Amino acid sequence: MKSTTEKGFYMDPFFLCCTAIILLLVHGTIAASSTTTQLSNGFTATPSKNDAEFEPHLTDPSGVFAFGFMQVGMTKLDLAVIHLPSSQPVWRAMPFNPVNWAATTTLSFDGNLVLTDSAIQKDPIWSTNASPIGDFVVLRNTSNLEINRFGNENAKSVWQSFDHPFDTLVQGQNFTALTPLFTADKRYTFRIGMGYIALYMMFGGRQEINYWKHTALESEGQIYGVVDPQGFLYLHNPGGSKAEQLPFTSYNRSVGFHRMTLQSDGNLYAYYWDGKQWVLDYTAVQEQCGLPGTCGSYGLCYPGQHTCSCLINGTDGCLQTDSGDFCGKGNSDYSFVRRAGVTVEYTDLMLSITVESLDDCEKTCDTNCSCWGTLFANTSKNCYLMDSPIQTVVVSGNAYQGYFKVRNGKGGNGDDSSGGGKKGHGMTIGLVVAFTLIFVALAGYGVYFFWDRKRNQLPRVQLGGPTQEMAQGSYKDLHSMSNT
Repeated sequence: MKSTTEKGFYMDPFFLCCTAIILLLVHGTIAASSTTTQLSNGFTATPSKNDAEFEPHLTDPSGVFAFGFMQVGMTKLDLAVIHLPSSQPVWRAMPFNPVNWAATTTLSFDGNLVLTDSAIQKDPIWSTNASPIGDFVVLRNTSNLEINRFGNENAKSVWQSFDHPFDTLVQGQNFTALTPLFTADKRYTFRIGMGYIALYMMFGGRQEINYWKHTALESEGQIYGVVDPQGFLYLHNPGGSKAEQLPFTSYNRSVGFHRMTLQSDGNLYAYYWDGKQWVLDYTAVQEQCGLPGTCGSYGLCYPGQHTCSCLINGTDGCLQTDSGDFCGKGNSDYSFVRRAGVTVEYTDLMLSITVESLDDCEKTCDTNCSCWGTLFANTSKNCYLMDSPIQTVVVSGNAYQGYFKVRNGKGGNGDDSSGGGKKGHGMTIGLVVAFTLIFVALAGYGVYFFWDRKRNQLPRVQLGGPTQEMAQGSYKDLHSMSNT
């Protein structure tokens, strides 16, 4: 008999609890060791196998910002500086080729930050290209990522992220002609020029629409801007004197950390962090219909209603356009559409001429192969020329008359539209006439064919022979029975 005094394995609950606490502390220590406040020469990192949306490798001394791998989509990553309390990126590297969230991707520091992905190419996909090279990397509590040299901590860094913004300016960061903001798809850009700041929409990398512009009141040439902690965009003249203060809602109030961001809809917004959330503080384009991409190509926007319809109906929603003009070979074949009571919010930024009539306005565009359409002001007789593919237009009163070119084969006409192809118009008429004659001839032959067939059917049906015509008769009888 087995002794009842034999001891079995027993795990004390108190021992289990202590073990769990120790393991958690060790895990936390390991996790904390993966981030630091300084990266030195020889640093390398690859993304982990977990599904983290952000994997930090460098933090600022305050612990508010972190630099590391940010997940993009399901399988890609980008280098980013993140505002940790909100998970909001305030800077991104935006390499030309997106790299994989995989072991093939490596971030290293050898005097420059270098991002590689051996699955895409052997050469670096992105690098800071600092000259001279640095000794270490730090992240300031301003969110500025810097490469510095030893003994140069208080001097200007050899490279800093503030000189290479993505879509965001933070307080204290200079905004210059060399540091435009842009959206991830490069469709929208925020730039500073000789005495002004402006928003642009790009087409095919060659053409663009300037749909918002603010001119500094006291500009003296090439200005630069800074987001001020007191709640405004400070525009400076080259010598440092004030060109203008563009106020936010929080003007002259220290309420938190500020940023200005060009968002994917093409609008420029300012926010401040109140300790819990980002509070909207400024909007450049107040009316959404003032953004050319709101309703897309040949779209109609209804102010204050947040609704869209189509100026011209296409095969898949509103008609889509390509970039370019009507000057090249094969590009001169187009139709046109007229629409009363439409305009755009940025006519003051468009090229305009004074004409005598609506017809003169349309003729000006018709003879200009770079013109996509016109807006004619009935009262002022101004003719506004649209030199880019037609985007969102705004439903308004009857003050304007619209004339819009459409590449043939792109789609049908919209409401209240009229017109047709001016180029190749004679060819179109000729084709219509030819097809009409062919149709008449075929119709006449068809009438004769069925009359002759019916005439030849009668004797064969009466004879009761096993013919196809008799079989058709039985189908007719079945059909008539099914209706009774």
